[in-house]
Amino acid sequence: MEAQTTQAFKPRVTTVKGLSDRRRLPRLGIIRLGIKKKSAKTGKEYPTETDFFVCPEEVQKVYGDQPKELEVMIPINDLESVFPTAYKYYGSSRGLKCQGNGEIAYRVNEQTKEMEDVLCPCDLLESGKCKQSANLMVIIPKVSVGGVYQVRTSSFNSIVDIQSGLDYVSALLGRFAMVPLKLRRVKTETHHDGQKQSHYTMQIILDANIDMINQMRLDTSRILEHPRFALPTPVDENPELDPVDVIEEEEDQSKQETPKPKKRTSNDVFKALKSLGYDVEAMKSFIKENTGKESSKDFTQEDIELLLAKAKEQQPPAEERTPGSDDI
Repeated sequence: MEAQTTQAFKPRVTTVKGLSDRRRLPRLGIIRLGIKKKSAKTGKEYPTETDFFVCPEEVQKVYGDQPKELEVMIPINDLESVFPTAYKYYGSSRGLKCQGNGEIAYRVNEQTKEMEDVLCPCDLLESGKCKQSANLMVIIPKVSVGGVYQVRTSSFNSIVDIQSGLDYVSALLGRFAMVPLKLRRVKTETHHDGQKQSHYTMQIILDANIDMINQMRLDTSRILEHPRFALPTPVDENPELDPVDVIEEEEDQSKQETPKPKKRTSNDVFKALKSLGYDVEAMKSFIKENTGKESSKDFTQEDIELLLAKAKEQQPPAEERTPGSDDI
């Protein structure tokens, strides 16, 4: 009887449905878009953008210490998997506390420690505590085809340009997966709080002529029919807690940022006109003639600068002025 029981269990079980058929690429490393510095004097830590990709050693061996362009391929033809994007809030913890899609967010309730749905965006975005964030998953063939590298960005322009680049490639070829592309850092002018700034955003480029495009189209069906590999979940830790890369010594005085000029006001206009001998009525006439406005309450900064420039034009040359206490 025991022999019959043993015989019944002879076939071996070697696969599990829903498990054995899963395939996943490993993550080989993380590529950053800046470094973290620490002031030797104050101990304050702060991120600093670079104009190059901050890469692991194996990538530096191929592309140099400060590459501004990497040759990459996207592993699968699923934008949400290769470039997941969300609003993210970390708080002071290392792990993610809230992520949203612009309509609904999923946030950890601090009392119950359970996830709950909240409206998105909220005041955390306006205060700068929550930011858009995206992770690009790429293969770097000249380094290794055995897995993917993760590139994290919180730049609005980088997110738009990466999505636009992949959509354009897909429109040309019917896919963006396994297409030779170039990932670049590009100097871009942006505006924030009325100030013009320069940043080094990411762009993904298909550097191919029409003959190369026609040749790649022939492979589209084969590549899209190939068994799909899953990608590793992106490392999603608070970037504020990244380790320090550089200890910054006290800056040379010549390299310190030049203080911004003091913002001029309507009082500066009145002082300038008074120095030219204008009385109140003459001031009103001068202001209305040059701006069309009757009250200083309606002045814009452009109005103030215009009036000061006009007043300066009316000042006599230095040698024609009557000497005063400032000339003695």
